[in-house]
Amino acid sequence: MSAVTRWHLLRHAPAAVEKGTIYGRTDVAAADRDPDLLRGIAARLPESAVLITTPLRRTADTARMLRDTGWTPGEVIVEEAFREQDFGAWEGLTHAALSETGAEDYRSFWDDPARNRPPGGESFSDLQARVAPAVATLNDRFKGREIVLVGHGGSIRAILAVVLKLTPEVALSLEIAPLSLSLADHFANDAGEPSWRLRGTNLPAGL
Repeated sequence: MSAVTRWHLLRHAPAAVEKGTIYGRTDVAAADRDPDLLRGIAARLPESAVLITTPLRRTADTARMLRDTGWTPGEVIVEEAFREQDFGAWEGLTHAALSETGAEDYRSFWDDPARNRPPGGESFSDLQARVAPAVATLNDRFKGREIVLVGHGGSIRAILAVVLKLTPEVALSLEIAPLSLSLADHFANDAGEPSWRLRGTNLPAGL
C-alpha cells in the first residue's frame, strides 16, 4: 500500500513593498487582504493539516490571516530551507533602478538567471538544491499527512521542480502568483519507490 502525502502550496499574500522591489531574503510584511477572499482560500485547505511557514514574516502574516477566518491547522513548523532566494546586494532595490544604473553584474545576470548569482546572493539553482532535501525529509516525517505550505514564489517553483523533475531553467519559467495554490501528492510505496502526482499549479485565489 502507498501512503499519500498531500501538499498544498500557497504563495504568501502580496508583500507590502513598492512594485518592482527585490525583497527575497528581506523580512517584509504581507499586506492585508479582503476577508472574503481569504475565506475562499481557507475553504480549500484541509483542517488539522501540518502548517509550514518560513522564517520570513510575510508567510506567517498570511497564515495568520487564514487562521483568522476560522481555518484550524494542526502542527505548525517553520522551515528554514523554504526561505526565498537571497538576492544579496540587490535586496531593497527595484529592477528599474538597477537597470537604469547599467551595472554590468545586473546585465550579465540575465544571461542565465537560473544559475547566475546576484552579488553576495544565491542563484535559483542554489535555492532548488536546498529545497529538494527538505521536501524529502518532510515527506518522511509527515508520511500520509496533509501539508499546507505558505511559501514563496521561488521555493514553490523549486518544490514543483522536485515533483516534475525539472531543470532550474524550466522551473524558473513557472508562474506562481501571490495567494495562488499548487497541489501535489507524494506516494511512498512499500518498495521505497516514491512518485508524485501534480493536481494543479498557480490556481487563482478563491476559486
